[in-house]
Amino acid sequence: MVILVLSIISLITTLIGLYLLGEKKASGFLIFTISLLCQTWIFYLQSNEFLFIQMIILIIFNIWNYCKWTKEV
Repeated sequence: MVILVLSIISLITTLIGLYLLGEKKASGFLIFTISLLCQTWIFYLQSNEFLFIQMIILIIFNIWNYCKWTKEV
């Protein structure tokens, strides 16, 4: 049940985050990071080490891109 709820939260925050990024809003990075954290927790609960590591890397890239984006704006 926990995984289902996290999946729904992840889906909703992914869609909202991508929309906000498309609108060039900084909050899109935060919302998208929440999505990635939900997915990270799902893969942790499923003991899926490879996808867990992938999500950690994607979170790092998301934060890095946010830092680059704020310097350009």
